[in-house]
Amino acid sequence: MESENLEELQGGSYVSKEISQLYEANYEEKKKVQELKLRIEELENELKKTPLIKGSSETEDEGPDADQELIGVLIASERKSKDELTELRKLLIDQLEDESTPAPFGVKRMGELDSQPFIEAMKPYKDGPYKAMRLCSLLSMLIGCPEWHPFKIINMGGKLVEVVDEEDEKLKTLKMGFSESVYNAIKTALTEMNEYNPSGRFIVQELWNFKEDRKASLKEVVEFMLHGWTPNKRLRRS
Repeated sequence: MESENLEELQGGSYVSKEISQLYEANYEEKKKVQELKLRIEELENELKKTPLIKGSSETEDEGPDADQELIGVLIASERKSKDELTELRKLLIDQLEDESTPAPFGVKRMGELDSQPFIEAMKPYKDGPYKAMRLCSLLSMLIGCPEWHPFKIINMGGKLVEVVDEEDEKLKTLKMGFSESVYNAIKTALTEMNEYNPSGRFIVQELWNFKEDRKASLKEVVEFMLHGWTPNKRLRRS
């Protein structure tokens, strides 16, 4: 259907050359995205394959060496599939990170402080915007410091999880000195940083569903790129 529309546009005298070129470029982008979608489905199907259980009819006569060889092959295959899915995610992040048009899907910088609460808090002061950015920058440096670890482990529903420790002395000082919205922004950035990069403590890019405020799956991003997205730049292959 897309190819028929393309031919019609190219052949019609009422369509300018520029519009035809734009449509053709967008059509080529969607072809590439469709290829990515099919590859994602292939990789996810590979990851869902159930390993053969020792003692099954296919391995019971071959002994432990065959079992170990089979396990090695399955682990290597799973690792390869996961690596390729990671590369696909990076490719989509690279494509969407420079998009300026508001959209339900995009790239979120995990561990980055939201500057808006700081801007609001500094509005009453002279040079408010400058002071807000300066404060935001200083606190970002603090959040990125590996030596500061304001977290504790708690039991949540039978599972041990690491959460922000609000009894941490630095956090208590920040809570006393700033508004609730600024304090919550700091907590959110700390939580994201601890989840995505606890050792390196630098910002990590993630595909994000902004409509539902959660991490986006590869499938839903590809679906969006196929049906509801007009690219600002060409899709690049690494």
